[in-house]
This record gives sequence, C-alpha cells and structure tokens, in this order.
Amino acid sequence: MYNTKFVCTYNTSEVFINSDDITHKEIEFIRDAIYRQELMNILGMNHYNETIMVEKIHKLYEKIKENKDLKECMVCLARHFMSIDEEFGLMILFSYTYMYLTHICVCELLETGEITKKNIDKLKSIVL
Repeated sequence: MYNTKFVCTYNTSEVFINSDDITHKEIEFIRDAIYRQELMNILGMNHYNETIMVEKIHKLYEKIKENKDLKECMVCLARHFMSIDEEFGLMILFSYTYMYLTHICVCELLETGEITKKNIDKLKSIVL
C-alpha cells in the first residue's frame, strides 16, 4: 500500500541544525540513509526486499500509468537509459534526485485523481 500521508524530509534543511558539526560528506551520507528509509516508508515496507519493492512499484504503476504528465516524465527518464519501459521510468522517478517531488505528485493523483499544475511543473522542471 502506498503511504500518501508520508512527508519526505531527506531533501530538506530541517534534517540538520546549524550547530551540527559535520562535513558535507557526512551530510550526504545521512541524507542518503534517510532517503532509503523514507522510500521504504512510502511503499509501506518494514525492511528492504528488492522483490517486494519491485512488486509495489508495479502495482503503483498500474494505478498511475494513464496520467499523461507522469507518463511523460517516466518516458523521458527511461529514454536516458535507452529504454522505452515506462515502469522503469517510474522506478527512476523514485530515485534520490526525484522522489521528494514524485511523491507529492503521486499522492495528489491517488487522493484526488489529478495533480496540481504547480507540483507537476516542479517535477517536470528537473526531469524534462
């Protein structure tokens, strides 16, 4: 089950406070760990299992594949890897670079049946 109530934080400044005495490399390591945990939270997983993750992404793809804006993003990203597989493009949309924006768009689509122009434009601005 896709968790539409979850809010991504891995990419926000609130993850760290100004008094944190850590290097840029440590910050990126921590952000990556948070990203991986948040991806599992979004997909409703307690621990990493590649097979289950692929299944959940497939089920999500079946629910959102008709949305022309997300489809455009999926196709564009898949083509970067010389593929025409839209579902592969969806997996890329859940990579570190795109997940925080993808999640917002997917939540809107699942909850309301549409994605606001503001949010899809933000996603498209870094994908297309």
